[in-house]
Amino acid sequence: MAGSSGMQGQERGPGAHRATHRSELRRWLERYGVRPSRRLGQNFLVDDNWAERIVAAVEPGPDDLVIEVGPGLGALTERLAQRAGRVRAVEVDRRLAAALRERLGHLPNLELVEGDILAVDLDRLASRQDPAGGPVKLASNLPYAITSPFLVRWLEAPIRWERAVLTLQAEVVDRLVAAPGSAAYGALTVFVAYHARVERLGTVPAGAFWPRPEVDSAVVRLWPHLRPPVAVADPEALFALVRAAFSQRRKRLANALAAHPAVERVQAEAACRAAGIDPGARPENVDLEGFARLANQLFPPGRPPLPGGGPSLDIMNNEH
Repeated sequence: MAGSSGMQGQERGPGAHRATHRSELRRWLERYGVRPSRRLGQNFLVDDNWAERIVAAVEPGPDDLVIEVGPGLGALTERLAQRAGRVRAVEVDRRLAAALRERLGHLPNLELVEGDILAVDLDRLASRQDPAGGPVKLASNLPYAITSPFLVRWLEAPIRWERAVLTLQAEVVDRLVAAPGSAAYGALTVFVAYHARVERLGTVPAGAFWPRPEVDSAVVRLWPHLRPPVAVADPEALFALVRAAFSQRRKRLANALAAHPAVERVQAEAACRAAGIDPGARPENVDLEGFARLANQLFPPGRPPLPGGGPSLDIMNNEH
C-alpha cells in the first residue's frame, strides 16, 4: 500500500500547491486559524498516491455529479472537479469552507455547501437539474463519529446514486465486510448488506494523514442494489428485529429476539423453527437471508406497524 514517506522535500515539484502537501496544508490552516479538531475528525489526507487511487475508484465522468462530504482543504476536491461534470462539497467547518472557497472557488463546476451532512436535505443535495444527467456518486473521508449515522441516512434516502467511495476507520470497514460468525459481524453489517454491495479497496496507513490518527483507515466502494437481495414485508420491522437481536448478541437467538418489544420468547422460538434456524444459535451466526425469514415469520404482510420500527439511525448503538 502507498504510504506518505518521501512527500517532504518535494514541495517545489509539480503539484506542490496541492492540499496533499504538508507545507501547503499547514500554510492554509495557519492562515485561517484552524487547529485540526478531534471532535470533527479532522485528519487531512497528505498522500498523493492515495488521493489518486480514491478518485480513480470514484471514476468521475463529465456527466457525473459527485457529492463530497468533508472536503477539508480539497485533497480530493480538486482532482474530482478536474474530471467530474459537477462537484458539490459539504463542509461543516466554516473556516475550512472559507479556505476552500479561496483555494478552489475559481473552479466553475464546484459548488461548496456549508452545513452538517447529518442535517442537510440529501434529496436536494443529490438533485440533478437536468433529468437526463449522469450518475450521482459519493466520495468522503468520513469522521468516525458520524460514520454510522451518515451511512444509515444515506442508504435510506430516496435518492438514486451509482456508487460511493468512502475512507473509514479500518475497524468500521471490518464490520461492513464481516461474514456471519465473526466478531465484527453485527447490525450495521446486515443493514448495509440489505442496501448495497461492499467492496474493500485497501488499507490506508495512518501516516497518510495529518495529524496522524491512532489507527489505520480503509477505503471501500459501495454499489447500491437495484432491488433488495431479500424480500421482506416490512423493511423497518426487519431492521428493528436486527437491532433487538444484536443488542443481546451473547444470548441465544430466541432470547435475543425477545428484546424486541413486540416479540415474546415463545413466538421467537416458533419463528426460528419455522425459518429453519436453530433457536439456540447466536445472532452473529444469522445472515441477512435468515433475518429476512425471521422478520417475515414474526411480521407477516398485512400486520399493522409494530413498536420498535421507525428510523434506523441507532442501528449500532446497542450492540453488546
